[in-house]
Amino acid sequence: MTPYRRILLIMTEVQANAALFRAMSLADASGAALHVLGIHEPGELRLRHELQAIPLPSVSFMHFSTELKALLDEQPARGARPGFEAVETANPRDQVPACIARYAPELVIKDCPGSFLNDQLARTSLDQVLLHASEVPLMFVPANAPAMPGNVLVAVDVSHPSPLNDALVMAGQQLATQCHGQLHLLSAYDLPIAMLANPDLAGPWANEVRESLQLPFDALADAHGIAHSHRFFSEGAPLRVIKSHIATLGADVVVVGAVQARGWAKLIGDTTERLVSHAPCSILTIRPATDS
Repeated sequence: MTPYRRILLIMTEVQANAALFRAMSLADASGAALHVLGIHEPGELRLRHELQAIPLPSVSFMHFSTELKALLDEQPARGARPGFEAVETANPRDQVPACIARYAPELVIKDCPGSFLNDQLARTSLDQVLLHASEVPLMFVPANAPAMPGNVLVAVDVSHPSPLNDALVMAGQQLATQCHGQLHLLSAYDLPIAMLANPDLAGPWANEVRESLQLPFDALADAHGIAHSHRFFSEGAPLRVIKSHIATLGADVVVVGAVQARGWAKLIGDTTERLVSHAPCSILTIRPATDS
């Protein structure tokens, strides 16, 4: 697989964290150029923006920028020093996507957010903007994550044929190759409630449902050369099944699709959003070319 050429690390705090170590390790392993984008969101910026057309940098932003640059300079040298830029914004949606597009990375890395499910409707936080607007593969890294992942779990949904499934597998393979790690492929499926309520009567139909989903799952795995011993096709709610396999396999990264939530998912959060909110490991999210 093609190694990463450009990696972008987004930092909102002056702190050497797992996301920083992950970005530096991946850049070193793949020979990629690393760029750090510091995002500062001061509470007073919105008021000043309302009072003047072009707000001056705040004192807190200047301190943030200076301290973050010093932190990066303190890190052990691993090849070329990372590039650095800091911006101040009260509305990440207005500025962050343009910053990402300007650097054109193959991978964006950020530390894991706390729970942001209560921000579902506004979707104005930086993490929400990244998850729902970034066209680039995005990796959220929790505080306890290792610098270099070993086991990569790709979770696909074969109930609806989509190029996204191939994109997920290829993203997982690309990451596993850089890490010299092991790739696993998982698909979870839910049987209709009527089948679960009366399994004796619904048995034959349940088997047909399983077989109809197993076929495209195996075809996907075959197309990407994934060994049978690393394929997992499991019945159950996707979030529960994914978390169970993360624990069983000792996965360091789970690769999932980030699609626009619809209906009730807007209120309770889709599988990817709930994984990110309470991340059991690093979460690599991949957006489809267009939401379907």
